[in-house]
Amino acid sequence: MTNNAHRQQTTSTSLLSRLFSGHCLFFIIVTLFSFIIRLYRLDLYPPSLNWDEVSHGYNAYSLLKTGKDQWGTPWPLFNFRAYGDYPTVLNLYLTIPFIKLFGLNAISIRLPSAILGSLTVVLSYFLCQAMFSDRRRSLFLMLLVCLSPWTFFPSRAVFQSTIAQFFLVSGITCLLYSRSKTSLLPLSSLLFGLSLYAYHNTRLVSPIIYFSFLLILYRQANLTLKKILPSVAIFLIFFIPSLINLFHPTSRARSNWVSLLNPSAINYINHQRNNFSGSPLVAKIIYNKITYLSFNITKNYFSFLDPKNLFFVGTANQQFNIPNTGILLSLWLPFFYIGLVYAFIQAVKKNPPYLLLVCWFIVGLLPAVITAGDWPIIRAYSIIPVPHLFTLIGLFLTILSLKNHLFSLLFLVFSLIQFLFYLHNYFFKYFNQYSFSWQYGYQQAVEYLKQHSPEYRQIFFTKKYGEPHEFLFFYWPVDPRLVQDQNLLKSDYHDHWYWVNSFGSFTFLNDWEIVQKTQNPPPSTLLVTSPNNYDSRFFLLQKTIYFLNNQPAFDIVSSIDLDEK
Repeated sequence: MTNNAHRQQTTSTSLLSRLFSGHCLFFIIVTLFSFIIRLYRLDLYPPSLNWDEVSHGYNAYSLLKTGKDQWGTPWPLFNFRAYGDYPTVLNLYLTIPFIKLFGLNAISIRLPSAILGSLTVVLSYFLCQAMFSDRRRSLFLMLLVCLSPWTFFPSRAVFQSTIAQFFLVSGITCLLYSRSKTSLLPLSSLLFGLSLYAYHNTRLVSPIIYFSFLLILYRQANLTLKKILPSVAIFLIFFIPSLINLFHPTSRARSNWVSLLNPSAINYINHQRNNFSGSPLVAKIIYNKITYLSFNITKNYFSFLDPKNLFFVGTANQQFNIPNTGILLSLWLPFFYIGLVYAFIQAVKKNPPYLLLVCWFIVGLLPAVITAGDWPIIRAYSIIPVPHLFTLIGLFLTILSLKNHLFSLLFLVFSLIQFLFYLHNYFFKYFNQYSFSWQYGYQQAVEYLKQHSPEYRQIFFTKKYGEPHEFLFFYWPVDPRLVQDQNLLKSDYHDHWYWVNSFGSFTFLNDWEIVQKTQNPPPSTLLVTSPNNYDSRFFLLQKTIYFLNNQPAFDIVSSIDLDEK
C-alpha cells in the first residue's frame, strides 16, 4: 500500500509538473491576462455606448421580448434594418442570452465581443501550432495578439468585426488541423459558414479563403474528394443563401455608401474628363472606372504597409482606436517588415504556410481596399492575426541571426512595457478626453427624462450627436411592443436612412431646427439640446450634462409660462 501510494503521489507530482511547465504556465498567464484586460470594467471603458451598440442591444432585447426586431421583422436571418445600414445578425443572436441573464445594459451587449476577442488570442496559439508546429513560436504569437492595440480596442465594444474574426480564425485553424485529422473538416466548414452571418466583410473574405486554403491543403495532404465534399456541402448550405442575399438591396445598403465607385467617384471621373485639355478619346482612356479602381485599390493596399499608419498614427476615427496611436506597437516595426518580405519570398517559392499567409493577407484586405473613407482598420480586421505572424517571423529570423536568445526576453519585456503605457492612455487619457466620440451624455439625459417626463406634455430631443430615439429606447428601456406600434412611432426613409421623427410625446429634431421650431412653445415643454442652443426668452435651464472633459454636452431646459411671467 505504501509503495502504491508513493507511486500515485509521484504520478500526481509528474502530472502537475507537466501541467505547470514553462510553456503551459505561459499559456495560462497570457490567457488570463487577455481576458482580464478585455473584461475589466467593460461597462465603463469605453465611457458610454455609441449608437451602433445601443442599436444592436435594443434589437436583441426586442427579439428576446417579442420575437421581432424593433421594426417588427420576426427573427431576421441575414440582416436587420437598424438605421438603414442593415448590419448582419450573428452578433444580435449571440447577445440575446446575455441580456436574458444580466438585463439590458452595457456589460450584456459588450460581452460577446470581449469573450470572443479574448478567445481569438487563445486561438492564435493553435493557429500557429497548425502552421509551424513550434510551441515557442505559438506562445510568442499568442502574446503578440494579446498585446496588440488592433485586437484589444475592438474587443471592448460592440464590433461585428471582432465576432466575425473569431469564427474566421477558428475555421481556418480547424481547416489546418484537418490535414492530419480529417474529422475536423465539417467543423471548419460550419465555422466558416457562420462567419458569413457575422459581418459584411466576411461574406466576401470567407468564401475566397475557404476555397483557396482548401485547394492548397487538398494538394498538400492528398485528401480525396470523398472526404472533402461532405464538408464543402456544409459550407454551401450557409454560403448559397448568403450569396443570393447579397443581391438584395438590404445587403448592398452599406456598400452603396462606402464603395470606391460611389456617386462622388463617378462625379470625379466625369469632372476629370470634362476638364482634360486633350482629345476626348484620350480622356476616356485615362479617366474611367477601371483606371480609377486600379489606382485606388493599389494605393489602399500600400496604405496597409505604411509604417506611419500602422505604428504611429492609426485611423482618425476616434471610435476605432486611440487618436495618434499605432494599431501595432512601434517596437514591432522592423520585425513586421522583415517577416513580411520573408513571407512573400517564401510564398513565391510555394512554401505552404507562407503561401497561406500571403493569400490570407491579400484576400483579407479586400473589403478595406475596395471601399472609400478614412483608413479602415475595422474593415481590415479580416487579416488578424496575419500582421502579428509577420512580426513573429521577423523576430525569430532576427534571433537566429543574432544567435542570442536573451534578445527574445528583452523583446517581450519591452513589448509589455509599451503596452502598459498604451493601457494607461486608454483607461485614463482617452477615457476623459474622448468621451464625446462615444456619444457620452445620452444615458444621463435619458435618466433625467425618465424621472421628470411625467411633468411635461411635450419633449424635444436634439439629433446633434446621433439618433436620440435609440438611446431613449435602450436606456429607459421602452417596451419593444410600443416601439413596433406605428401609431406611436413616426418615421420616414430618405438618403438611405430611416429617420425617426417622433415617438409618443417625444419629438426628435436636428440641432439647427430647434431654435426655429421651439419658438413660443406650449406650456409643459421640455427641451434637450446642445449647449446654449435655445431661446432664453422661452426656456429656463434645468440641468447641464457634461462630457468627461468637463465640456458641456446637453442643456435640458423647460418652457417658461409667459402668462405667469
